[in-house]
Amino acid sequence: MAGEIEEALFLATGEREREVPMKNKREHILSLVLLLVIAFILFGCGANPATENRRDSQVAVDFSSVPDGTHRGMFTYGAFNFIVDVVAENGKVTNINVVQNRDNQQSRDAAAVLAKIIAAQSLDVDAVSGATATSRALTKAVEDALRQALKQ
Repeated sequence: MAGEIEEALFLATGEREREVPMKNKREHILSLVLLLVIAFILFGCGANPATENRRDSQVAVDFSSVPDGTHRGMFTYGAFNFIVDVVAENGKVTNINVVQNRDNQQSRDAAAVLAKIIAAQSLDVDAVSGATATSRALTKAVEDALRQALKQ
């Protein structure tokens, strides 16, 4: 029966079925597995929480309803905590002090996002170019401070 099927395939295609040596099959399978692992590393693990679009996860905070005072907020990214003190007076955020930040140039540059937040009286501001991840982390720390203040 198998011989008849093979003969019918030969008549239909003009080729006899070729057997691939076992060594080549193993090499093909190994190559495929290696390719899948590389693809997973490049694309599957490439999602970085700090570089994702944080605006989607932010719910608008009404700055005018934040009670007067200094409110501390924190956002953890990886093994590092970003801590800020947000000062609110008369329904406005008037100052944001960085209590804890990374000690590198991008982090110092990212602190400029805080002036944007104060000027806009909103968390919906653009990140600092070249310091996007830290800008987003500081913005999330401010959001945490404001949310905690509104819960009081």
